[in-house]
Amino acid sequence: MRTQVLPTDPAAVKLWSAKVALDSKKKTYFDKLTGAEGSYMPVVTKTETERGPGDEVTTTLIAKLRGKPVEGQEKLAGRIQRLGWATHKMKIDKHRQAVNVGDVMDQKRVNWSIPEQARDRLSDYMAEVYDEQITMTAAGARGIGDEIQHYPVGYGGFPNTFDAPDSGHLVYWDGTRANAAAVTSADKLGVNVIEKLVVKAKKQIGGQPDKAVKMEPVRAGDSGKHFIYLTCPESMYDLRRETGEAGWLAYEKAKVTAVGNASPLFKAGAIYINGVLVDETQTCVKFDTSTAGGSYGTALVARNLFLGANAVCVAHGTKSQREGMKYELTEDDEDYGEEGVIIVRMIAGFSKARFNSMDFGVIANDLAYTAAPT
Repeated sequence: MRTQVLPTDPAAVKLWSAKVALDSKKKTYFDKLTGAEGSYMPVVTKTETERGPGDEVTTTLIAKLRGKPVEGQEKLAGRIQRLGWATHKMKIDKHRQAVNVGDVMDQKRVNWSIPEQARDRLSDYMAEVYDEQITMTAAGARGIGDEIQHYPVGYGGFPNTFDAPDSGHLVYWDGTRANAAAVTSADKLGVNVIEKLVVKAKKQIGGQPDKAVKMEPVRAGDSGKHFIYLTCPESMYDLRRETGEAGWLAYEKAKVTAVGNASPLFKAGAIYINGVLVDETQTCVKFDTSTAGGSYGTALVARNLFLGANAVCVAHGTKSQREGMKYELTEDDEDYGEEGVIIVRMIAGFSKARFNSMDFGVIANDLAYTAAPT
């Protein structure tokens, strides 16, 4: 008789699934940056595929009107404008993993609960997968390095392939480097980089199809309007060295004043610089001298992310999932029932919001960084 890790009662399985889903959500970095569709958060959850059949979501963007109005006695005939629009499509599909929890004798040999450990590890795993998918999607690439733990170098996204940033949403260092090869080892994160990104975002005022859509700041409750800059730990180190302790303290105080410690966005940044919450995340995309479609001028390059509203879309499917649970756990066995196996499944899709082949709510910022001690 093998160890019964998951009770066969559907209600108990559902409870177990909910526990893993809840734990994963708490551990996911992007949870605090995620909102419902229609919100002004960097990551938005689209719900069309949760309400019934279908594995694709289409979003339509209506372009703003442009041009001088007809004035005075000028003729309106022949000057009538047409509405223009662009669409963004994304798919959902299965993401699965399985854990062998051994047999009844394995549990006899240890004084801790194998099922509980399996649940904890599954929640860790799903949280990391979620963060890595959103990070790679926003960056438009897997890159290199161990910061992305679960996907190999060369991974291109599933079921939605990654979209590389368009030229209007990719900034090398502070914008003064024309291409990847021009980036040098001295081009590290500083206050000037963040402030120039703010200017670039504000200059995107819309006007499809030939102009980038207006980049909206992030909003949550009464916390005001802010952009968010996500950096790898090494870039945060470079920024702190540049500002010094006194400057860093001033930026910390600025965050409290501008955002307020009661705001849901308060935890979305370590410091506040000119309307931007700056925070670091261990899940990040990096490049070297021969990746990302072109040779960089230095071997240590990070792609930090300047985020506005609706940068990344996430959709979940509920088909065969109990009452909308984001993850489903099932039990199986191996070796004729001797060994128990737990399978976790998530039906989801991740996609960067893009219209007319242009990014919508994110600017990729490629720059050098100081290597961490080995």
